[in-house]
Amino acid sequence: MIGLIASLVSAVILRDYFMLLAAPAVFAVSLKSRDIGLVAYLLYTIYAAPKVYAGDVYSYGDLTRALVFALPALLLLEDVLRTRSGFEKAELVPTAIILLGPVVPEAVVAGALLYFAILRPDWRVTVPVAGIGLTFAFLRGTLAGLGTPGQTVVLGAFTLFTVALAFLLRNARGREMFTG
Repeated sequence: MIGLIASLVSAVILRDYFMLLAAPAVFAVSLKSRDIGLVAYLLYTIYAAPKVYAGDVYSYGDLTRALVFALPALLLLEDVLRTRSGFEKAELVPTAIILLGPVVPEAVVAGALLYFAILRPDWRVTVPVAGIGLTFAFLRGTLAGLGTPGQTVVLGAFTLFTVALAFLLRNARGREMFTG
């Protein structure tokens, strides 16, 4: 249920009435059928994402705006995949922090990251995310001059590289190599 609340807070911060109305509909549909909920979530993100302008990842305001949209969208996806309503104990503190979002938008980011940390993700998930962050931190001088399209290409290329590497490592582990 944290995803629904975070999405509603995000809609208030971004002043997007579509998100305010659609997020509860996506959640309600997912309670009836997870498959239909996933289709509704896909349509929700396809329609809502272009309306959120996030120019440069090195601009504090643009980055905050992008994260205020993206992290609640991931939390909503997690709610859709869980297909049960109600709060869990782990959601209480992050939800309280997220509810401060209309006053301090960064609270949405902090609450979402706290919830993701509580979930204790596997290292195979953490490494690509940390790699993207480190890439953008170390290449700041180079990537800042590329503008939004160039940064998007770098982010996409790095993401595809890490996904391909994960598949290769998974497939290589189960195979006998160089046997005669």
